[in-house]
Amino acid sequence: MTQPVAIRARLLPTERTSINLIFFLAGLSFASWAGRLSIIDDVLGFSGLGLGSFLLCMTLGTLIGLTIIPTISKYLPTKRLLCILPLGLALCLPILGVAVSLTQSTWLAYLTLFINGIIFGCLDIMMNVSGARIERQLGRSIMPSLHGFFSLGSLVGAGLATATIAMHVRSIWHFAFISVLIIALAFVAHLGLTEWENENFAERAKEKAQEGSKPAGNLGLLLLLGLMVAGLSFTEGAANDWIAVATVDGHGLEHKEGALMFTLFVGAMTLGRFLGGHLVDRLGHKYTLLFMGTIGLLGVSLFIVGSSPYLIGLGSAMWGLGSSLGFPVGMSIAASRTERLGPKAVSIISAFGYGAMLGGPPLIGFIVDGVGLPQALWICAAILVVSLLLTPRVSRRPRLADRSR
Repeated sequence: MTQPVAIRARLLPTERTSINLIFFLAGLSFASWAGRLSIIDDVLGFSGLGLGSFLLCMTLGTLIGLTIIPTISKYLPTKRLLCILPLGLALCLPILGVAVSLTQSTWLAYLTLFINGIIFGCLDIMMNVSGARIERQLGRSIMPSLHGFFSLGSLVGAGLATATIAMHVRSIWHFAFISVLIIALAFVAHLGLTEWENENFAERAKEKAQEGSKPAGNLGLLLLLGLMVAGLSFTEGAANDWIAVATVDGHGLEHKEGALMFTLFVGAMTLGRFLGGHLVDRLGHKYTLLFMGTIGLLGVSLFIVGSSPYLIGLGSAMWGLGSSLGFPVGMSIAASRTERLGPKAVSIISAFGYGAMLGGPPLIGFIVDGVGLPQALWICAAILVVSLLLTPRVSRRPRLADRSR
């Protein structure tokens, strides 16, 4: 049963805490296997092309999840989905551990990552729609901080991956521990969730489009916004997939240093997202995105040309800081400027963002064998430039602080 509006308003802080936890566990799950990519690469014997194909399994699964969740949400309430989907992520991790540590089975690893992607895509839509709804109720920017909890989970996951690699803990035991932790966090989050009306994405979008004017303008804005978010998300995803591998195979450092560079990237991204809400409220979307995007561009370049672990680490941190706000701010713009499309706007931007974040970076693997690492990552710098050029067009929005006066 859904809660009356007045009761839901009083429960918003509790609801937000639960959504924070769900973002956290999603990041924890993702970074736990991403932080071990260099180990998975070695154990399963991937080439650059093979690793790219492996990562594409996650991509294809995620895109399928983003596509099917509107239909699933017609039959299952939001609260139940936000409980079930994290359990699916928890189940996939130990199976991937079996594939890597016990059987060295590439097909089982491929299949597990594909299923993990489907679950991740479904969870992404549900937690972002819930977060955008809470943001509208509160009347202030919280999407960056919500994604900050995703990054915080990623930071913890990357840190644990670094520690377990240094201690020579096998993947199966590492992933089993993370699985138990995710289940515990999902249970705690479930206790604080309140029931909202089911989000019928297609029907609500149709109704809102009939009520409003200039739907083509909204769709045009969504297209440009989606392209900008896709570019910024691509650079984030490229770091998730390739920083550890490029550190080892490209710069010639050790596995633990590859995991450390990934941890620095995630740590800087976490910091950027927790500070991002205040930055957006003060500077507005346009100047925030331009400032952070420029830092990201410099970070990617420094990571590629860095000649010492310190410069590579600094580049990793700047890359993470600069990539931190593109996706969450894009979601916030979509939710606030395309209201007639309702949650479908969030779904569309999520598809652009995760399509680029998860679908684009594996394609780097197809050129790694030709140009090598880290030189193949120059494509990230080029795409960042395009996103920066699109930013002024899609981010013309008053600051939240100004709008409340």
